[in-house]
Amino acid sequence: MSHRRIELRVETGALEDGRSWTLAATVHLPDRPGPSAPVVFAMPGGGYTRHYFDLREDGYSEAVHHIARGAVVVAIDHLRVGDSDVPELEAASLAACAAANHAALQAILKDLHEGTLADGIAPIEPAAVVGVGQSMGGHIGLLMQAGHKSFDGLAMLGSSVVSTRLPARDEADAVCLRGHADPMAGLSALVGFDFQYAFHWEDVPARFVDADMAGQRGSGPLPYWRSATTPNAGGGLLPGHLAGAAATVTVPVLLGMGERDVCQDPLRELAAFMSTSDLALFVGPKMAHMHNFAGTREALWRRLDAFVAQVADRA
Repeated sequence: MSHRRIELRVETGALEDGRSWTLAATVHLPDRPGPSAPVVFAMPGGGYTRHYFDLREDGYSEAVHHIARGAVVVAIDHLRVGDSDVPELEAASLAACAAANHAALQAILKDLHEGTLADGIAPIEPAAVVGVGQSMGGHIGLLMQAGHKSFDGLAMLGSSVVSTRLPARDEADAVCLRGHADPMAGLSALVGFDFQYAFHWEDVPARFVDADMAGQRGSGPLPYWRSATTPNAGGGLLPGHLAGAAATVTVPVLLGMGERDVCQDPLRELAAFMSTSDLALFVGPKMAHMHNFAGTREALWRRLDAFVAQVADRA
């Protein structure tokens, strides 16, 4: 379908720490968005950019899928990601990224509401704003909701709040921080880890896998969906670090993950969201951690469509 992309540089204004930043975002719209089109705010994982949600090959753009069903998709580069500002690592904690993202989202929603986003776009008053965060993006989305009430619904995809565990072909090589006397020291196990098994199911085309893993290892050109820099995400990997934030969320929550993913125990993940009365789980078959490359990616996208519609109806 026809697809309009609007590239933005969004100023956050002064945040609580007195700093201000500029974030890069892409707003994806259908030709004629409805006056109450829901907004999907898409947040990439560590080492990835907003282009993960708009892979440039037929059938691989999640953004195209959602706008075909009437949504507006806003994909963001976090602090220290892609085309956004790249401050020193200490300034780009997950909480700082959440505050910057929230400010950028509010600025974009204001432009949508006032019809000032771009020429030819009529005002839009979204029926709902749904956060969709993959991996580390889910952690940041969770902190946006816990600290800023950014969304009417939150989908966390391949994003553990209990204990991140990276699967490996040999079970003995899997990396799990739960049980480490010093979980931060356990992060060193990720150095030299073979991410291909954890990130990509066996049927993912080699052109994607080879480029993605070369970017991961730094052994080849960085593909456009990869970022050379990342936020300071270490704390989000620590067991239980985000459980307190999860316990405060009252909006509808969808936990989505692949059959082979970083969430060790889906039922324990669900239990962390003790304050919401609307909680769902989706496990994508034949899908590893990087869902949008999977042959079964559309099953997850359709589940997200249903979740967005459900949140909009409730809102």
